[in-house]
Amino acid sequence: MNKNTHNFLITFNVLYLGGLFLTLLFLGGIMERFRRILGTGWMWATEYLNGNYIAALYLILLIVAVISYFYSLWRTWKLTKSDTLFNKTRVLAFGWLLGAPTFIFFTAIYWVSAMQVFMDFLFSLKT
Repeated sequence: MNKNTHNFLITFNVLYLGGLFLTLLFLGGIMERFRRILGTGWMWATEYLNGNYIAALYLILLIVAVISYFYSLWRTWKLTKSDTLFNKTRVLAFGWLLGAPTFIFFTAIYWVSAMQVFMDFLFSLKT
């Protein structure tokens, strides 16, 4: 595996896509928190936050994340080419790219619960 492939796999596939996931989880946690309080997740406004802006930002980031994920699949396939169809680098990279979303899908309730604990703490802080 050359240095360019290694840099792409770590920076894009792990850090960038992971950062997008955590950002989407954070924005979803904000929407869920206000849904529980006000009855809707996106039609609310406070002095500092507006639900429409949060929902629009969430949608834009979701579109960027989906496009980035498919780009990552394509680019990883191109960067891990070799004489054989399956090699160690390709199996590890696609194991991560397909395994991480599958793991998140089957453990989603735990991710949402963890974010709700964080949101409850964040919104209960007094200034």
